[in-house]
Amino acid sequence: MTRPARIEAVLFDFDGTLCDTESKNIAFVRDILHGMGAPVTEEEAKSLAGGDDRVTVPPLLEKYGASGTIDDYERTRDGCYHIYATADLALEPGARELVESLRARGIAVGLVSTTISRCILTVLDRLRALGLFDVVVCGDMVERRKPNPDPYLRALELLGVDASCAVVVEDSPNGIAAGHAAGCYVVAYDGCSLSQDVSSADEVISSYEGLEL
Repeated sequence: MTRPARIEAVLFDFDGTLCDTESKNIAFVRDILHGMGAPVTEEEAKSLAGGDDRVTVPPLLEKYGASGTIDDYERTRDGCYHIYATADLALEPGARELVESLRARGIAVGLVSTTISRCILTVLDRLRALGLFDVVVCGDMVERRKPNPDPYLRALELLGVDASCAVVVEDSPNGIAAGHAAGCYVVAYDGCSLSQDVSSADEVISSYEGLEL
């Protein structure tokens, strides 16, 4: 896909894209699954990044004959809130400056995450970043999460921007698939600590510092 000639909106994922939380989340999820009797591999745990747990986790529970259900998993998974509320986190270098420069040029900026709003709004408040975004769409604000396009389509609807004039910035295969399914040009960010396969993106960047979109 060709980058839009005129960009009206840039939509960022959060985990692993704007903030290096993904490796912490994956380690936490892997511990939960191991505790339920599902000794998932690191690659299997990584495959859950950016996706809908209610779709991706049950096959793993079944594969390993784990005790408990997806509801049991989600109740324990809610403990990830402490990562967003207390962990030593920061926006990726150059990210704040990039977002501010986009808005200064009249380009709308959105945050679109699979993570629930309680976590995202907490960490944005901690990072003094709530005011950076024109719209925030979290996983509990849509019926279908990534890799479905619904979160990005909702953000575009709220902003009144056509997908052909929007750029999505993501770090995971699930997120890239969601951006493409929504009809957007997708830039992959691979600068965080959790390395994922981003080969399906239209463009790959490793740093926000000095970046112009």
